Amino acid sequence: MAEAIVSAILEQMTAITIDKAIEAWSLVQGAEKEVKRLETNFKALRLELEDAEEKEYVDKRVKHWLDKFRDVSYDMEDVLDEWETAVQQLQTDPSGSASVRKWKVCPFVSCFSSGSQVVRRYNIATKIKKVNEEVDETVKDKVRFELIKRKIKQPKRPETTSFVDVSELIGRDAMKEEIISILLCDYKCRNVPTITLVGMGGIGKTALAQLIYNDHRIQTHFSKTIWVCASDPFDQTQIARAILGDLDPDSLISLKTPTLQSVLSKISERLTREKFLFVFDDVWTDRDQDWETLKVAFKYGMPGSCILVTTRKESVARRLESPHVVPLQLLSEEMCWLILSQKAFSGRSQASREILEDIGREIANKCKGLPLAAKTIGGLLQDKKGREEWQDVLNNVIWKSSFAHEIFSPLLLSYHDLPSPIRQCLSYCAIFPNSFTIYKDELIQCWMAQGYLNSDGNRRRELKGEDYFKYLATRSFFQDFEKDTSGSIISCKMHDMVHEFVQFLTEHRFVTEVVARNSTLDLSSKRVRHLRLEIPSWDASPLSTCLIEKLRSLVVVSDGLSSGDGLQDLFSRSKLLRFLEFDWLRLRPEQIAGGMKNLIHLRYLSLISCSGLENLPESVCELINLQSLNLRDCLDLKKLAVGMGKLINLRYLCIKECPRLSYYPKGIRHLTSLTRLSGIRMRVDQSDGNEFSIGDLENLDLLGGSLCVELIGDALNWAEANRAKLHNKIHLKRTDIWICSPNIKKEEVLKALNPPSTLLVELFDYQKWLPFNEARIQRMKIREKLIVARIVSRAALKFIADCSSGSGKSTSD
Repeated sequence: MAEAIVSAILEQMTAITIDKAIEAWSLVQGAEKEVKRLETNFKALRLELEDAEEKEYVDKRVKHWLDKFRDVSYDMEDVLDEWETAVQQLQTDPSGSASVRKWKVCPFVSCFSSGSQVVRRYNIATKIKKVNEEVDETVKDKVRFELIKRKIKQPKRPETTSFVDVSELIGRDAMKEEIISILLCDYKCRNVPTITLVGMGGIGKTALAQLIYNDHRIQTHFSKTIWVCASDPFDQTQIARAILGDLDPDSLISLKTPTLQSVLSKISERLTREKFLFVFDDVWTDRDQDWETLKVAFKYGMPGSCILVTTRKESVARRLESPHVVPLQLLSEEMCWLILSQKAFSGRSQASREILEDIGREIANKCKGLPLAAKTIGGLLQDKKGREEWQDVLNNVIWKSSFAHEIFSPLLLSYHDLPSPIRQCLSYCAIFPNSFTIYKDELIQCWMAQGYLNSDGNRRRELKGEDYFKYLATRSFFQDFEKDTSGSIISCKMHDMVHEFVQFLTEHRFVTEVVARNSTLDLSSKRVRHLRLEIPSWDASPLSTCLIEKLRSLVVVSDGLSSGDGLQDLFSRSKLLRFLEFDWLRLRPEQIAGGMKNLIHLRYLSLISCSGLENLPESVCELINLQSLNLRDCLDLKKLAVGMGKLINLRYLCIKECPRLSYYPKGIRHLTSLTRLSGIRMRVDQSDGNEFSIGDLENLDLLGGSLCVELIGDALNWAEANRAKLHNKIHLKRTDIWICSPNIKKEEVLKALNPPSTLLVELFDYQKWLPFNEARIQRMKIREKLIVARIVSRAALKFIADCSSGSGKSTSD
């Protein structure tokens, strides 16, 4: 069919010479051969990449080649993806040969218009030829740099995995007791005393503070202990709300407009009855104005109250006027060895320990006194079987290189020991800010959107993502795990040093920019492919952009008040996006619909916590490659798109915490590729042609993990419930079912669904659903109050600024 269309077009291309026409025909006709050549070159170059990455920090020529290679590889992936999408669209075109016969007799201009698919295929083939020429140049450069191939290790599941962190803090016992003795002394002074732990990232400040905080003597001595993560940017209002929320949740809820003034008033009032310990972890700000109002409120605490701060900056201790500044020193080589050996020799025999101990001690010396480095390298050595492998770790050339800072050397070694596919998964975490809570399922979907989880055969990509996540977690790249009742990880964080490490690795490719209204975003001097935009305060002003066309990820984060008016040009021009996220923006459906038609590469669309979005626009359903759709916490969302059934490649649909969402289209039943479905209401009393019902789960047999549903309707239709065929959902681990009607009984639902014995089913009747739903409504109201408070605060600031501006003008006159 395609060749007939091409022939009809080319015969009428009278505007070009016959030689050009023949060349064009040959190019399009032989496009499959060009694609094959491109794929072959790409695979061959990737064999060189691992060795080159280890050399780029000691050889500038190799680094230059690698930068060029990365650009070309991105171009290769883009053009191959466009080619595959065009073929897929061509194959699913219902008009077929009838269109060809029509084109053969049409004038050239209308034929050109009607045959847009053919012209597009020709354009793709031209791009493929151009990229192949760039690849040829890259191959020639590779020969000059004499990059040596090395065998690539395939990732494997560790025989034994453990998510138990090394909780024993070695080498800090004396310091812990010293600080606790200070805290237990009841100071009688005008201001609340502050103890500040100062040290570099990864030295163990947070771990020491956690040990102190959880000590039974501390919990007994203080009537209230509160932990606050105070990472950059330092937000007084957010911190004050967090403290009040722990001190007195009812007081926070009672505040109609919780301004900083009103929250601090409540805190100071409550503290008069409390002897408290506040821990401010990971403080960066050393500006007096950030601390002044908080310090005034804290002084109302009862005698004996204390504040414990951890920071990397000594200037923070000076600003807080800390009477006790405790600098954390590097651990001794012996202490590093104990930490490393605890991890490295887990499960090994005493004989193995004796054989490897001398090399292990030398490796521990390379950790330079950093407990996190010792822990990370210890995890690396777990899978190293003999002296030769341990010797390779010790003699690795990376140890001798100067890599931004010596602290990164241990992590760099662990990074290069990761299999290449897992390495790029770790690097992608640079898209997140520091101290960010990373949801595991969402992270895996991000990896999938970038093409990092392509699986062989029938192996599911989500399972490969789970394997990669566990691989990284067992090597201490992730921490602070939140788990569900079954012990499965829900979310995690990255240690600040590890996060800075991946940011350094991806410099210029992953960029975070803070933008203001009427600003210009110029990326011309960088090789940016993944961009995070933070908009602290922005109205509907347009954003001027330069060189954003090659972005593959775009994350736009706001304060809940900024609109998306100035962003339409941004994401409509970024046609190569795989991942697009708007977080805490005010959006209208038409703002999204306007730029969606060009995003043929998009795999993951995330509209987290976006207000104003009452219905999902139908244009989203035209994203043929979309695999993940995340609408979590969209409080105003009432209706999903009617055409959802067209998203045949969709694997992940998250609609949790959307309390106003009431329309779930019937077309969801056609999404047979779904592996995750989070938060959905379904009818249990009937099956009509419009709304999703429980029986529509019938063909969604790839669903896995946990499924949470709410059943609506006045009666139970047994046939409809039985049609769900839960016995075919072999990948599901757990199903939580909330019954939203007093007329439906748990026992009847369980009998009608007839789940297999291997599936854990938890049913919650109407009496339990009511408080669950009420709590959800309360969370929604609190968040809406916060947004209102921000609007009032912004309006007040604008009014003050306008008054000041007007006053200044009259004075000058």
